[in-house]
Amino acid sequence: MNFQDLQSVEKSSFYLDQAFKKSKKQGEIVFPRTSGDQLSRMIRTESEKLRIFNDTLTSYMDNIVKKFPNIDSLPEFYNELLRLTIDYDMLKKSLGALSWISNKIDQLSKIYSKNLKSCINKPDVNKLMNEYYGRTSSLMKQIDKNLRYIEESRKIMKNYPTLKTDLFTVAITGFPNIGKSTLLSKLTPAKPEIRDYAFTTKQLNQGYANYGLRKVQFVDTPGVLDRSKMNNIELQAHLVLKYQVHLIIYVIDLTEPYPIKVQEELLKKLKELDKPMIIYLSKTDIIDSKIYMKAKRKYKAVISIEEVNKKIEKAIKEHYFES
Repeated sequence: MNFQDLQSVEKSSFYLDQAFKKSKKQGEIVFPRTSGDQLSRMIRTESEKLRIFNDTLTSYMDNIVKKFPNIDSLPEFYNELLRLTIDYDMLKKSLGALSWISNKIDQLSKIYSKNLKSCINKPDVNKLMNEYYGRTSSLMKQIDKNLRYIEESRKIMKNYPTLKTDLFTVAITGFPNIGKSTLLSKLTPAKPEIRDYAFTTKQLNQGYANYGLRKVQFVDTPGVLDRSKMNNIELQAHLVLKYQVHLIIYVIDLTEPYPIKVQEELLKKLKELDKPMIIYLSKTDIIDSKIYMKAKRKYKAVISIEEVNKKIEKAIKEHYFES
């Protein structure tokens, strides 16, 4: 799912200005100046300007609502992420306010369009149109707070990860700087950012690979630190593991940038998710073979990409067979 394409939401004054410009430009060229008497020509021109003004405003409002995802029908991952990062009720209320204002303006436009036909002189036409534009502008200004909140929500949602929620998904997880990104680059064509020191990942790294006829999505989650308060990216990683992932690859670094005991504690916590898991020992090329062979037996771990791929293929078959 991609939230990056959501368009910016402006203040009510922007949409009013656009509607005024379009109605003025289009309305005045629709009917020739020689067509009919002056009053009839004026009524037809103002009617057309009113129609364009209405269509422009309601189109803007309807498109904002239409392009925002249906919140209640979002996959579980995105639904909970949205609820944890945005005031869910306020966003629904704000989108509802735009639908309400669109209907209200459309109803008002029909009333004034009908009343225009009953005008008996030019001053009546001008008075009626000024009243229409004034009432419409007042209505639009009522939803400024809703437009602002939708824009704030859009900026947050724009930073959501783009996950294909219908694909078999593998999470590569563990503490920072232990070889997760390196493993991702070996399993897929992805080229994630790799550093020689622990740092805070700004996004979930993703990659894709084909196993037979199945396309598999890999997500390199940032260091899932065992703490009660998670930052935004750690929250995303947690929800990916909870809702999206079908298989977890847990990376253990025997060079101990983090104590083995701490890495085992996190492993125990992840096993509570009750998801299929592969334990992978990283950096075995720089440690004594006796050390990693002992750990391999202890954790029933794998140390090569070939072993990882075989276990992934097995997990895929078991998943689709059970499904």
